[in-house]
Amino acid sequence: MIRVTFSRAKNGRVCLKVMGHSGFAVKGKDIVCAAVSTLIQHTARILSKRKQCYCEKNDGFLKMVVLHSDELSKLLLDELLESLRDIEAQFPENLFVEVKENANRHTTVCSQKERWSRSQW
Repeated sequence: MIRVTFSRAKNGRVCLKVMGHSGFAVKGKDIVCAAVSTLIQHTARILSKRKQCYCEKNDGFLKMVVLHSDELSKLLLDELLESLRDIEAQFPENLFVEVKENANRHTTVCSQKERWSRSQW
């Protein structure tokens, strides 16, 4: 299963962690993995080019920390979350998406039906 965690710290910094493999199909034919990877890498590339985030990437793991929040990063992260939720709804055994608020200490995990509004990024 792919696990995607969006975290927002009290200081406003947003972190995205992606871990695991979907297990939907064999490597090269896994549509869940391909969809998730494409969405996340596309978002990370746009924000990295604009010096708004930094990324760490290994096999089955990606961490993206958004350093500067602006309208573009808010829009991209909101759309990324919404798209991942759509995939999660179709493939709940292969993808789990969670949102954590105040990730420094008192973390609250939002339910699947909740969404961050653009103002929360």
